[in-house]
Amino acid sequence: MRIIVAGGSIAGLSSALVLARAGHEIVLVERDHVEVNGTSAPAAFEWRRDGIPHFQQPHALLPRGRLLMLQELPDVYRQLLDAGALEYDCSRIIPGPSQPEDKELIALAVRRPLIEWALRRAIAREPRVEVFEATRITGFAGRPGTIPHIDGVRTARGAEIRGDAVVEALGRTSPAPMWIEELAGMPPAIDSSSCGLIYYSRYFRVGGPLPDGPWLVCFGPRVDLGYAMFSTFTGDNRTFAIVFGIPNRDAELRILKRERAFMAACAEMPALRPWMELTDAEPITPVMPMGALENSIRSYEPGGHLCATGLFPAGDAICHTDPAFGLGLSFALIHAVEIRRALARDPSEPQALVRSYFSRIWPEICERYLSCRDLDNARDQAWNGAKLDFSRPTGCYPMFVAVAGGAVSLQDGEVCRKWLRRATLLDRLSVFDDDLELQRRVESQFAKLLKSGAPRPEQGPDRETLLARVGQA
Repeated sequence: MRIIVAGGSIAGLSSALVLARAGHEIVLVERDHVEVNGTSAPAAFEWRRDGIPHFQQPHALLPRGRLLMLQELPDVYRQLLDAGALEYDCSRIIPGPSQPEDKELIALAVRRPLIEWALRRAIAREPRVEVFEATRITGFAGRPGTIPHIDGVRTARGAEIRGDAVVEALGRTSPAPMWIEELAGMPPAIDSSSCGLIYYSRYFRVGGPLPDGPWLVCFGPRVDLGYAMFSTFTGDNRTFAIVFGIPNRDAELRILKRERAFMAACAEMPALRPWMELTDAEPITPVMPMGALENSIRSYEPGGHLCATGLFPAGDAICHTDPAFGLGLSFALIHAVEIRRALARDPSEPQALVRSYFSRIWPEICERYLSCRDLDNARDQAWNGAKLDFSRPTGCYPMFVAVAGGAVSLQDGEVCRKWLRRATLLDRLSVFDDDLELQRRVESQFAKLLKSGAPRPEQGPDRETLLARVGQA
């Protein structure tokens, strides 16, 4: 088949490569111009990606995504390692003896531009992929109708690029619903909820090893301050990012977008001091803001009625979640593989192709969307003064898993293993959520932790103290 891939996101690049290697002819349509041939890895960080505002923001390739890349695109994976990406063994914090499945619990610490560089290098070598760069898509092309069949895209230059099907990878702000309506179809049903956060991040580079510790998933300390949060992401080539998340409503904390205030806030956080006190740590980016974020999902089969045939939305274009959970890169790879599997069916049945795709991806993206939405909403309520019970599963369940489950994971091997596999997409949520015995175990052990009287690690200053100190900076 001749497949039009709309958008050069990670989802678009991965889909183009996976489908080309399955024997399809691919046309990748990309709004930006990126020079790849002869370009070294460091040059990728200078690329101008107007179509991807979060291009330089911290990303993480969770164990599920890393495993898929290793299986489906081993040459890309090897190139990332050769270019300085770091394998990070999440299982090393699991108490007790290791299990065979722990070998899957390896994440890849790598910055987003490096992933794109490796994918684009592979695409440049792929004879079945034709790339249209600096080409802005303005709509879909196809046969109008109650269930339109989409087989191409229209461009700002007035041209149509046609094929047999379209992979839509235009990201979280994709105008696909409007374009389906232009072909007389019904747009997808959209459910969304604000993440409630603005993120401020900055990357640093060091000459030697980074601090080590018993951290869950995110390669570094992650702390909820009760009014804001921060986390740490290890990148490739001895880089790391510090990210502050503040509530949308807190205008005063937006002072963190200023570099001196950001650095002063880092110095106030006990968990970050080992990172900030590295004598050779130097900032390599400005403070980068990211806001207007939503957990969102688009159903292309609302009420069982297909919105269109020939259209395969992928990655953030169908489901976007709070970047703090790190699901985006892995979902991009998952969807690329599932599109390939769907297109292996009889192409004379276009409805069956898209229904097969949605039936395979929908249960997982739906449960993850709801989980991220509910945890963000619970956190926002807690920061706004609500008293939430996270000590038992019958209280605030999202907070119970995050707080009680995370705390118990550091001392109970079985809980830790299932908690990590849940967080890293290796297991469906039901493996943890339907295990009532495991939840009772978490509740019991968390109660013992609370009663033990053991001193909790110092989290950081209260809001007023932080504002006063960063204001002085």
